[in-house]
Amino acid sequence: MILAEFTGLVTVVVLATIQGRVGRAGSFWMILFALPSTLLHELAHYLVALVTGGRPSRFSVFPRSTIYQHPDGRTQKLWVLGSVQSQMGLFSAFPTAVAPLLYIPAAFFLFQNWYAWYPSTLGSVMSLYGISYLFLTSSIPSSADWRIVTTYPGSALLYGGLVCVGYIARPAILSFLGFAVG
Repeated sequence: MILAEFTGLVTVVVLATIQGRVGRAGSFWMILFALPSTLLHELAHYLVALVTGGRPSRFSVFPRSTIYQHPDGRTQKLWVLGSVQSQMGLFSAFPTAVAPLLYIPAAFFLFQNWYAWYPSTLGSVMSLYGISYLFLTSSIPSSADWRIVTTYPGSALLYGGLVCVGYIARPAILSFLGFAVG
């Protein structure tokens, strides 16, 4: 078991090293390596926009280059790896922007339950760590995601308020749902 877990950690280190160096091999390899994470990241935006009334209208994981103008006047070619267009509003902006963060508890759930589903073999452990790595790299919000959060502060305040009310009312909510409150 310890050898398998160590192999899982080695898997993560190898994937992180490849991710860090793949950009030097050229744009094609960087885009190819990032494609699975990009697909999951944009899928999270799309599904949460759909559920929260954001009416997603365009889903793309086809990379495109763009020119970024720095404040000091110099320009830089950047790659946009994916995007989702939707109609942002009070109820959809914040959850749609931070939707990829849902992969963090998903990775935790996967990590906690993996051995109940699969045996602790070398291949199984390497798969667990590889999938967890994929989920966690997919969860990183982009600068465009954070721009949406700051552009719609009312949406963030609404959901922040709901979390606070839920936290304060949690004993009553848990009791209502039939859970023992101690």
